[in-house]
Amino acid sequence: MRCLNFEASTTVETTTTTSFDSINQFMAVFMIIIGVLALYSAFTGKGPAFKNDYPKSMKEEANALLRKFCWIIGPVAIASGVLDYMQVPWGYWAGLALMLPAIVVYVIIFRRKFKEQLKKKR
Repeated sequence: MRCLNFEASTTVETTTTTSFDSINQFMAVFMIIIGVLALYSAFTGKGPAFKNDYPKSMKEEANALLRKFCWIIGPVAIASGVLDYMQVPWGYWAGLALMLPAIVVYVIIFRRKFKEQLKKKR
């Protein structure tokens, strides 16, 4: 009787783990796609990130800043996704530890640089 209970619980754990692994792999591939899209945007200066409604006085400079940001975040996102896909335990956290501060720094720089122009827009 004990063996049957043990086997049943092992089967449930395996199913849950497999489901969790497939979600992790999906998210890792999604992160790789985001990184590729960011690098495409960095190379071409085109993409969804560049479809914004900034005033013409700041649009060119804001897009240049965005391209620099994409050059930084793209390779980090790809590396994080690959490491996560390969199930390196620290891969996800290392990518997160690099990307979140980069996003915060970008937002701070953007707001300080374009503060006056964004106020005029409203």
